[in-house]
Amino acid sequence: MIKFKIPISNNLIKNAGLSRSVAWYGIGNIFIRFLSFAVLPIYSHLITTTEFGNYALLMSIYSIVAVIYQFGTQGVLNKFYIEESDEEKRKIIFSSILNSLIILGLALTLILSFTSIRVSFLIFGNADFSPLLLLVYSSIFFDSLSVYVISLLKTKELAKKSVYYSLIGAISNFIFNIIFVYILRLSVAGILLAQLASGVLLLAVLIGTIKKEYVLKIESKVFKTILFFSLPLLAANLFTTGVNFGDRFILNYFVGIEEVGLYSFAYRIAMIMNVLVISFGTAWSPRSINMYYNNDYKNYYGKILTKLVAISCILLLSVSLLAQYLFKIHISNISLFNPVYSPGMIILPFVMIGYIFSAISAFYSVYPFISNKSFHFLIADFIAFLSNIVINFILIPRFGILGAAFATMIAFLFSAAYMFLISKRKIQINYQVKELFIIIFIAIIFLLLGLNIQNILVHLTLIVVYILILYFVAKIKFT
Repeated sequence: MIKFKIPISNNLIKNAGLSRSVAWYGIGNIFIRFLSFAVLPIYSHLITTTEFGNYALLMSIYSIVAVIYQFGTQGVLNKFYIEESDEEKRKIIFSSILNSLIILGLALTLILSFTSIRVSFLIFGNADFSPLLLLVYSSIFFDSLSVYVISLLKTKELAKKSVYYSLIGAISNFIFNIIFVYILRLSVAGILLAQLASGVLLLAVLIGTIKKEYVLKIESKVFKTILFFSLPLLAANLFTTGVNFGDRFILNYFVGIEEVGLYSFAYRIAMIMNVLVISFGTAWSPRSINMYYNNDYKNYYGKILTKLVAISCILLLSVSLLAQYLFKIHISNISLFNPVYSPGMIILPFVMIGYIFSAISAFYSVYPFISNKSFHFLIADFIAFLSNIVINFILIPRFGILGAAFATMIAFLFSAAYMFLISKRKIQINYQVKELFIIIFIAIIFLLLGLNIQNILVHLTLIVVYILILYFVAKIKFT
């Protein structure tokens, strides 16, 4: 295995702190999530719960297969690109991975296309979804390449540029959704066509960025090193995706496709928390590695964890308590969200707490990266996957979608616990214990109060008071 030196390039250490990077990613991801959220009222009125359940299964297939297409390359690029100081070698690293992704993606798309009818029968019981699966596989190919190129910008801590390109993809996807779903009324096929069209457009826009870093070459030594490191990440990502989406298939088996639709619709609202997780993880990975090698990280890490938990708890309270009112908003006697989807809102607190644990796992991800022990990601995600599957089979037959949400929460808890245990002796952190206790304890109390008192004024008061407690009592600075 090639040994990479660890010089920290000055052009990778930005004067702006982690908070600014997280803010940029946060703003971008919030806007992207807003656009994704904005189409939900259209979906709720034009797509039945059964159709949305079928769409959820298709997107579950998308998410699982996309992991294979991407092959753990984002984490690999982040590590090896940072650790290499020579610009020409960096281009070889970037291009070797990109060229490999193109070859792998084309081969996978061709192979999967021939299996689409069989997969359609296996998942949906008929061949009707075979054309939709072809759209799914084509979208994955273009999306995977775009995601990889944008990950280069993130690795270089070019937050503004990465957000800019991500927004192009999101805005185009929104516009195509309006055209295909709302105007042409193509239902689920329209959503998938919008995904494919926006993916092709975004990759075309990124051609200029690719040219600056691209060489037509696959360096064998670099490829072998990257392959060795990426295999555990690939398996780990498959397990993580299994935790996030495997419950849809189990729900479909035990309680039916309509419940899958309710669960998946509510899950998309809970994904607001994932905006924070993605934003934090994107900015934290390169920053934490740089800070570690500068030997000035103990207090810094502790403060970052406190802020992460504080912001997560604010989101937990806000979404869990206020999401229900979206179904009570009416525009010209038409509800903003079709009330038929409202029963799914009971899963929100559990799924969002699960994502808080996911964020904590991302916080402790620095040790596997700096130690070259990427297999820890595999172990952590295998623990989460196995526990999720077992708990789902136990709870879904009895509690339906609530059981699936609880299983998700426990799975992410186990993953975070493992990452903490393997890191605690190697990564020394000065924790802000008092502040963390106040943040977590008050959040639990206010969440329980809010869930038992159904009044919007009470809910808004709880959220405002909580923020004031964080600022004045726990002394949390959000900048």
